[in-house]
Amino acid sequence: MPTACAKRPRTSSASMEVVTNSSAPQPASRSSWSGVLNLGSVQIPVKGYTAAVTQRDSPLHLVHAGCGCRIQQPRRCPKHGEISSDQIAKAFEFSPTEDVALSDDELKRLHPLDDKTLHIEHLLPAGRIDVSLLSGRTLNLIPAHRAAADAYHLVVAALAHTNEWAIGKAVMSERRQLVGLHVVEQRLVLHVLHWPAQWRSCPAFATTKVAAPALVDRLSASLSLQRQPFAWSDYRDDFDQKLSDLVCQKMANRQRGTPVVEKASTMNSKPRRTTTSRGGRAA
Repeated sequence: MPTACAKRPRTSSASMEVVTNSSAPQPASRSSWSGVLNLGSVQIPVKGYTAAVTQRDSPLHLVHAGCGCRIQQPRRCPKHGEISSDQIAKAFEFSPTEDVALSDDELKRLHPLDDKTLHIEHLLPAGRIDVSLLSGRTLNLIPAHRAAADAYHLVVAALAHTNEWAIGKAVMSERRQLVGLHVVEQRLVLHVLHWPAQWRSCPAFATTKVAAPALVDRLSASLSLQRQPFAWSDYRDDFDQKLSDLVCQKMANRQRGTPVVEKASTMNSKPRRTTTSRGGRAA
């Protein structure tokens, strides 16, 4: 009798590819931003493709231990009980005892005018860019069409020649974003940056001590193993694979008669996946 191990827990295709595919990353299937790159006297229509897949929500959900029923989390009003999604509005907490309700139209008026333009305002030497400023969203920018290719490669050559980052602003996801643009392997890569108000300084600590040269040489010599040929494909998140193996093991135990928690059948139980991030999985 075949085991249930052939069926893996349902996960997103992107995360499963990390487990099963060790070849080069697959290109994004569609652009997530398009507009015009405005740099000096050059204007280039470009498309932005997401450079990395963000961490998905946990594939696990919450159940009643020993029972198996999924835990319900209905939206409730303390006065009127459970309510539907179309009855929910947004409000700003003006004080601990007073909220200011805001309509969708009022919130839409706060969105900046999106002219679909990436406005470059400054050029900075690459050495002045701290990677801690990167917010986590990165796009590969390519020409929107063949007619834009010459101007695109002109900008790539200019930024690569001076080894500079182009700093500017663009509207993305209905918010004005601070962005940085630089050249990676003959292509333009755009990073959404943290605004300066989000930056935090490092706590003060003693920095005047100088390590003995002999100790530095000894440590450097001991790191030869870490200087071996490097491949990014050697690094992968193995959580999905370990989760799959664990589920397979439990399904095999079920077929051998080992007790496992059965999912309870209830008419009114509506499954709801948790929104716990990868860093705080519901386990």
